[in-house]
Amino acid sequence: MEYLANKLTDYIIEKGIITEDMTGIYKYGFQCFLEFSVSTLCSIIIALFFGMLPECLFFFLLFIPMRSFGGGLHMKTYLACFTGSCFILTSTLLAVKYLTIPLFPSFVLYLFTAILILAIGPVDHPNREVDGKDNHIFIKRTYFTMLASFLLSLLFIYTANRRYMFLQAAVFTFIFATSLIGRLIYKKS
Repeated sequence: MEYLANKLTDYIIEKGIITEDMTGIYKYGFQCFLEFSVSTLCSIIIALFFGMLPECLFFFLLFIPMRSFGGGLHMKTYLACFTGSCFILTSTLLAVKYLTIPLFPSFVLYLFTAILILAIGPVDHPNREVDGKDNHIFIKRTYFTMLASFLLSLLFIYTANRRYMFLQAAVFTFIFATSLIGRLIYKKS
């Protein structure tokens, strides 16, 4: 991705669209865009392959804000992050597709992992310093996402939707695991 970002940046410099002093900003922007695009496209392909696009979208509805605001384990390279993300998505979708878990155990698992995530708290990455103000904002957004997920779980219980209740429990289990691993690793740093 870095190679492509460099090539794109060099191209727009040659065309006179940007000046050399903006090279770093554009390389970073192109790299983020390319990585996000490849990850999104691969996720959609995985979801379509399993015939589970709505479940995939629900997965990301919960996973993205919780990981963005709650932090946790971050891989050192894009390839490692990409591989881990594809593994988490694929294993979650496969579990939801092929396991039939009763509603109540799924709810208990979701609630248990949600409480543990709150107990662990936000996990800062050493390469991304977060000040007190940012941390406060992240905590509020995490709480908001948790509240929304709790209301969704009540809806799933009311409608007896085992599939999405289990999906939500699986997502929160992965979020808890990555938060705990991140907390253990970054505490040593």
